[in-house]
Amino acid sequence: MLTAVGGDRAGQQAVFQYLSSQARQLVYDLSFVFSHSETVNLAEFGYNAENVWLPQVNIALFSAMDTGLPVMIRALPGSIRDVATLIRSIQEINTSRITLILDRGFVSDQNEKLLIEEKIPFILPQRRNSTRYLTRIHLTDHFFYHKRLIHAGKREVEGLTLYLFEDADLVVEEQKTLYHLFEEGEIDRETLNQRLKRAGRILILSSIVAEPQEIYELYKSRNLVENHFAAFKDLIQADKLYLRDSTAVFGHLFIGFLCLYLYCQILNRIKQAGLSAHLSPHGLLLLLSKVYAVSTDQNRWITEVPKKVKNIAEKLELDIIPNK
Repeated sequence: MLTAVGGDRAGQQAVFQYLSSQARQLVYDLSFVFSHSETVNLAEFGYNAENVWLPQVNIALFSAMDTGLPVMIRALPGSIRDVATLIRSIQEINTSRITLILDRGFVSDQNEKLLIEEKIPFILPQRRNSTRYLTRIHLTDHFFYHKRLIHAGKREVEGLTLYLFEDADLVVEEQKTLYHLFEEGEIDRETLNQRLKRAGRILILSSIVAEPQEIYELYKSRNLVENHFAAFKDLIQADKLYLRDSTAVFGHLFIGFLCLYLYCQILNRIKQAGLSAHLSPHGLLLLLSKVYAVSTDQNRWITEVPKKVKNIAEKLELDIIPNK
């Protein structure tokens, strides 16, 4: 079954195209799963944040910030690096109305050129060693983000816009860290002075002209895709590969993607009802599992609903009231 699902690329493509057509702001990132199988040709040795030297399958995931839902998943050879995945991934989804939000791993002249040629609006934070930090930008604006004071400014450069942000709290934190490193002899005075100039600062390159606060909030909400990866691996446990065929791996990951989509739908419903502080999707399903639907040849009815379940169902607008 997994091989049949994994081999139906047209069906998967139709799902991804539809989901991406409902989104306007997409976040893209990579993760990985390990495989000990010698017959899965996607599993290759490659870099991973855990520094584990095992064959791995890379996973590319698009998530929609405006809906809070996953949009597309791709399995890639473990040796493929970040910048090599973007071109093919973009071709598989509907990019007619979206803004693409990336992380520093995608900084490259090739990627910038691609996004500009494809006319895809993008937000791309720059690495701390970027020469673009030398561009003079006056911090004339300010706003608060989660009670943190952010100074901001922007400047147009070669048809694109550079946004510079300075987090007042982060400046102090990074300055303390840098001075500790200096006193411990891990950095010299010259390095200290260079890094102090960029302490607490974030530089973002974008094809969008907007208020700095809007760009900053889009950038900071990138943790959505990281949360989706965490749910995909830890809750759904779709990172457990016990397969010997690459096509079956495609099917396994696609089924995991559908489970992730349903999980996020449930999570969104809980958040909309203001219950996220006390209720998780797993907890909700556990509560609802106390209610049974009983069917006979002629009738179907719902068993008794506990008061706690009934109250939560009403807040979530779920119709599980027993038939009279």
